[in-house]
Amino acid sequence: MQNPYLLQNLESQGLYYLLVNTEEEKKALSSAPKKTQNPQLSQTVSSNNSKQSASPTVLYQMPSPAKQFKAGSEQKPNKPKFTPLLAKQEKKAKKEQEQSLTVFDKNPLKQPILPYEKWPESWKQIQRQCKFSPDKPTHLSRQIIWTYAGLEYDLFTSSPSAERRQLISQIIKVLALPKGTHIFLPYRLITAQNESEIANEQEYFFFWSAIDLIRPRVLVVFGEQTISELGLPPLLPTQKHTLMPVTVYALDNIMVYTENESENAIMIKFLSDNLKIFA
Repeated sequence: MQNPYLLQNLESQGLYYLLVNTEEEKKALSSAPKKTQNPQLSQTVSSNNSKQSASPTVLYQMPSPAKQFKAGSEQKPNKPKFTPLLAKQEKKAKKEQEQSLTVFDKNPLKQPILPYEKWPESWKQIQRQCKFSPDKPTHLSRQIIWTYAGLEYDLFTSSPSAERRQLISQIIKVLALPKGTHIFLPYRLITAQNESEIANEQEYFFFWSAIDLIRPRVLVVFGEQTISELGLPPLLPTQKHTLMPVTVYALDNIMVYTENESENAIMIKFLSDNLKIFA
């Protein structure tokens, strides 16, 4: 075939073997250098191929995501958010818990106690009228202490409450405990102006100093006012509370039991069930 145009076209499409008849001519054509019609295109392809061949090396040299995270953590420590707020809330919760526990854990017996030899004369006068020993026993006594608001009038004035006295006589008769078991101990005094006031000497309270001196096992308290003024926790009627080594038995206002027979019966049963063991 001698057509130059056809020859060039077939050769550019890789069909040059159609132009030869013998094996020697095929070998000669295959060994000849190939021509590129677009040198710029050839250069672009070559450049892209070189970039693609280099890309695996670049990827291999990049750190893994785990290493990147570790490196970032080392440079910028991960501080917990809202730490001040959480700490404040925890501190508030702890404070509320301590306050709620303090109400019942606070023991008036652990406050400063004035020893008997340092008592003022007014306190010693109460001791003589209530007929308890000025000598502190080595062990707990079997005595039961009773107190209520108004007891100072029943003991130290010429106008005691007949209703309260009658109720106390009923309680003592039902319990039938040995003579000398009961001590009715006021925590208030009658002033020269015939007014009632809590008996204290500076930071010392007469009542708790007397409890420390007598060392009873049981304290019976009538009324919310008395419970509050003695610094006891808010106890309900017929509720028990231990102030080591004293057990407190809380009752309602003493006048309630003089006016209400059903409440009186509940109170008598409660005292009988709990205090008969001291007989």
